[in-house]
Parts: sequence; structure tokens; C-alpha cells
Amino acid sequence: MKKSAIALSLLLFASVLIFSGCVKKTTEDPCGGKGVLSVENKLDSAISVKVVQTHNTMSVEKDYSLPFLLAGNQPYTLTIDGPRYHKDTTFMILYCDNKLFVVTK
Repeated sequence: MKKSAIALSLLLFASVLIFSGCVKKTTEDPCGGKGVLSVENKLDSAISVKVVQTHNTMSVEKDYSLPFLLAGNQPYTLTIDGPRYHKDTTFMILYCDNKLFVVTK
């Protein structure tokens, strides 16, 4: 009886050790999976900046910069409109990116 209890205990302990190594371990993305794209306006008037994927439109005044915190590892399309100015451009934002886009004529 004692031998079977010891054998059962060892078997239970071994199975716990074997299956504890099978647990899926997750790692977090660097910088929380985010990147920053800053848009700086060097035109003579205010512009509107639309990030198409997030449906977010912001106004950037003359000589100011506006940062957008975006999810990393994704492409983003910007539509920039101002007086006598229109531009569509696409950026790939990676984790921990800190990109600057300067709007000039």
C-alpha cells in the first residue's frame, strides 16, 4: 500500500512538471505596441490632417506640430488639406517609431 501511494505521488509530481512547461507564455510588444507620427505644419495657414484608418481628423496651426499615437506594425494613410494644398501619403508605423512629417510647399 505504501509503495503504491509513493508511486502515485511520484507520477502525479512528474505529470505536473511535464505539463507546467506546456503553458503558452506571452510576451508584450515593445513600447506597448505603439508608435508616434508627428505632423509639423510649415505652411502659412492651418491645415487639417486626417488619419484614414483611425477616422481621426485634427487641425494643425501654422508652425505647430501634432503627434499621433498609433498602433505599431501597420500602414497609415494621411490626407492633408489646406489652402491651395492637398497631399495623400502612406507611412508604415513600427513599434517604438518616432517619425516626423513636415508639411511644406
